[in-house]
Amino acid sequence: MAAATPAAAAGACAGIAPGADRPVRDLAYAAPEPGVPADALILDLWPGASPLPAPLVVFVHGGTWMHGGKYAGTPGQARAFRSAGFAYATVNYRLLRHGPPQAAAQDIARAVAFLRGEAKGCGLDPDRIILMGHSAGAHLAALVTLDESYLAQAGVPPEVVRAAVLLDAYGLDIARHVRETGDPVYARVFGPEPMGWAAMSPVSHAGPGRRPPPMILHAVAGNPETPGQAEALAEALRAAGGEVEVHAAHGESHNSLNYGFGAEGDATTRLTLDFLSARVR
Repeated sequence: MAAATPAAAAGACAGIAPGADRPVRDLAYAAPEPGVPADALILDLWPGASPLPAPLVVFVHGGTWMHGGKYAGTPGQARAFRSAGFAYATVNYRLLRHGPPQAAAQDIARAVAFLRGEAKGCGLDPDRIILMGHSAGAHLAALVTLDESYLAQAGVPPEVVRAAVLLDAYGLDIARHVRETGDPVYARVFGPEPMGWAAMSPVSHAGPGRRPPPMILHAVAGNPETPGQAEALAEALRAAGGEVEVHAAHGESHNSLNYGFGAEGDATTRLTLDFLSARVR
């Protein structure tokens, strides 16, 4: 079923001059649903900084699929991308108390559909989308990028997602994580059955088929899990003919990798912008 576009959101960027350094906040990207708070289905959007249609980065926050919000997509991130010619959005989605992680992935796809519908009025290029996520949000960004069903259900051609940026991703290979760590959180989030874990693991969707879009993966050096998961996904992407870079974020923590993005001299920011500018421009 295609994403619903709330009538109240028509002309989302009306009154925002091209290049204005402020976001349009709390845009509803889907109609309210019973039992789901209205603020679970909203986003903030920084339009592009020039009159020309800008490729759009859509940021997906982390929080173990249970917590967090669009505030994790910081103004520093927005400024960094806009200064490089991109527009930027950060989205809320249904957390575990309001639906399974499949619902969160559906919400991200619906947010992409909404933003494409607002592209002309907001100076966005509807056919150049980048999904970016941190932690659990990086899992969701990778899943929506690689499992075409979520975008297709929202009425979005999967090929418009041109690249993905994953910051210290969790859940790239759920079965491997459970096997290596015995983490009970994953059974709570994804259920107890290994058959379901494969469907929700981005690595399972990186095989033969549609050539995957380019990905850049940053993993915190010293984190016992995420570098290995990043390399496993990279190996699967390369085997499918995809282009991928993996970087160990030396001197970073899990949170600083996200909240430091956009800071002056930040290595992750520079690597990411170089990667995207060469592949999405």
